Amino acid sequence: MDNNDKRKATSCIPTTRKEENHSMAHSLSKTVAITTLALAVNGVAHAEVWDLPSPQPSDNYITENVIWFADQVREATDGELDIRVHPSGSLFPGDQIKRAVQRDQAQIGVHVLSAHQNENILYGIDSVPFLADSFEESAELWEVTKPALDELMAEQNMQLLYHIPWPPQGIFFDRAIDSPEDAEGLKFRAYNTATARFAELMGMTPTLIEEAELSQAAATGMVQSLISSGDPVYNHQLWDYLPHFYDAKAWLVLSHVFVNKDRWDALDEETKQEVLAIAAEAEQRGEQQARDLTDTLKSRLSDKGVSINQPNEELQAEFERIGEVMQKEWLEKAGEEGQRLVEEYRALQ
Repeated sequence: MDNNDKRKATSCIPTTRKEENHSMAHSLSKTVAITTLALAVNGVAHAEVWDLPSPQPSDNYITENVIWFADQVREATDGELDIRVHPSGSLFPGDQIKRAVQRDQAQIGVHVLSAHQNENILYGIDSVPFLADSFEESAELWEVTKPALDELMAEQNMQLLYHIPWPPQGIFFDRAIDSPEDAEGLKFRAYNTATARFAELMGMTPTLIEEAELSQAAATGMVQSLISSGDPVYNHQLWDYLPHFYDAKAWLVLSHVFVNKDRWDALDEETKQEVLAIAAEAEQRGEQQARDLTDTLKSRLSDKGVSINQPNEELQAEFERIGEVMQKEWLEKAGEEGQRLVEEYRALQ
């Protein structure tokens, strides 16, 4: 038998059962691996990822609230909706978050809508001085104005999910203030049109400064006064620069959580309802955090050497005068719709 005949004979010998089993096991293993990989790839492909920029640092209760919200949404949807929070203005600074969400550069965001009342006066209704200066009044004003805000935001391709109140606003100074004249000419940090106007009416010089820039601005003397709940002052350790607080209780500014409407409309109805239920819980949670912080912040700031003051009669009279001027100005700009909303709100008092 020559070599060719030997090769033919060898090729005709049947494989053993052991070899067959080994071959089948190898094929099955490859099939399982391919199937697992395909499922993993499909799972990633179908996950919806939303970026959520926040202007506040990660240890601020506003950012903590949206992180909690994002975690709850991720869990409720089994990771199919993955919201990733970017604190401290790291993705977009505060004044750019709303536009980023409108344009789908970020899919969801948190920011104070009153910073945008130059676009529409209704955005600033929560920052009208002494219109709603308690948590109860703020909640009533929100219920009255939310339908109008929903409609306005829908026109700008956004869906409003929920709001988080800040504690009542007081005024910080780098010096003791006994009369309005003591504040004249001071450099004032503004975060919206209302705070800028407040400063102007007190004779101060307003400058728009984002929260992420506060530490440097205070250290370099660009900020000698600001109006705040106290949370930014404590978080950014500004007590050495602004050691005098006057508890004006001017208003409760609101941070709003909103999503790109195209993204929202693309969700199935079950997911929408899950997100809305979590948003309602986050809203209640945020209000309670703000209530708890109202007195806690004063105590913490006092421990750092900040003097906690009630305005004297002269300062209180000045604050009330400014409030009356700003309410009148706002109502004139707001037109019939704004006036109707304020009337509905006042009817609840």
